[in-house]
Amino acid sequence: MIEVRPLPLPLRHAFRIAHGSSTERTNALVRLGEGFGEAALPPYYPTRITDVNQWVQHIRPLLDAVLARSYVPVTSILEALPNGPSPARAAVDMALHDLWGKRSGLPVYALYGLDPEAMPVSSYAVPIPQDRDELNRMLDEVATFPFLKLKIGSGDPAWDEDIVRITRQRFDGTLCVDVNAHWSIDTTVRMVDRLQDLDLAFIEQPIPASHPDDWHLLRRMMPSCPVPLIADESVQGPDDVIALAGAADGINIKLAKCGGILAARGLVALARSLDMQVMLGCMIESSVAMTAAAHLGPLADWLDLDGPMHLKDDPFSGMTFQQGIITLPDGPGLGVIPRNN
Repeated sequence: MIEVRPLPLPLRHAFRIAHGSSTERTNALVRLGEGFGEAALPPYYPTRITDVNQWVQHIRPLLDAVLARSYVPVTSILEALPNGPSPARAAVDMALHDLWGKRSGLPVYALYGLDPEAMPVSSYAVPIPQDRDELNRMLDEVATFPFLKLKIGSGDPAWDEDIVRITRQRFDGTLCVDVNAHWSIDTTVRMVDRLQDLDLAFIEQPIPASHPDDWHLLRRMMPSCPVPLIADESVQGPDDVIALAGAADGINIKLAKCGGILAARGLVALARSLDMQVMLGCMIESSVAMTAAAHLGPLADWLDLDGPMHLKDDPFSGMTFQQGIITLPDGPGLGVIPRNN
C-alpha cells in the first residue's frame, strides 16, 4: 500500500506566532506498507498536500520496489530520490525508517545506536498572548514545566519585552524566546541588551531569513552577545549551516525543513564540526513526526518537540511528553500506532 491522505489536526487553543494564528492545521500522512510518515504543511510554507501526492506518485516505482523487498536500504534509497518538496521528502523518509525498523524488529533509535535515556528536556511553546490577562492564564497552565519557549515577534518590541519580563517574574525554570524572524537587526541589538538580565537560554531567529550576511552583520554589531542566537528559518540545508558558521551560535533542525531523519543526522554532524549548538524542533505535527524527531533527541543540546501537546486529539500514539520529559515508545520502527484504524 502506498497512500497520501490529509491529516487534520484541530488545536486545543489558537496558536499565535509571528507568522499568524491558527486553530487547525492539515498535514499530509504518507503510508508505505506498514510504515508511516508525516509532511508538515504550515500555511506560511509553499507546499500543499497536492504537491506531496504528486511527488510520491512520481517516485512510486522506486517505492513499489522497496515494498517488494524484505530489507529496506534506507540510505541508498533516500540518496537516489529526485528533488522534491522538503516536507514530502521528510514524510517518505519517516515512513521508510518506520518500515526499516519494523522489518528489522528494532526502534529507530536502536538502529542508529542512540540511548533514549540521554534525551534532553523539551521546551513547551507559549503562543503570543494578546494581553497580560491572557499571558497569565497561559502561564497558570504551565507553571510547573521546567522549560518554556515564549513566542514573541508580535510587531511591538515593547510588548515582546513585557511578555518576557512578566514570565520571568513568575517562572524560574529554563526560558528562551522565539522571534520567528520578526525583528530587524537594529531592534535585535536593542532587545538583546534589554533582555540580557532575564537569564535566557537563547534567542531563536530574531532577524529575517533573507540572507546569511545579515547574521554576520548582527554578529559584528554584537561581538560579545550575552545570549546565544539560534537560527531556524535561516536553515534549510547544509549550505545554510556553513554560511552561518561564526555568526549563529546554533541551529534549529526540523525534519520537515531539511527532508527527514537521514538529512537531520547529517545536519547535526555538520553543526558539530562547526562548533554550533543543535536544537531539534517541530511545527504543528502529530505524534508521527514528533516521535520521528525524538528518536534523534539524544544527539541534541535542546529539544522543542511539544507539537502533539497543542492538539485537541492526536490521531497517533507514540512518544509521551510529560512536562517536557520525553519517553520514546519501545516498539519497532518509529513505534507510532494509529488511534483509530
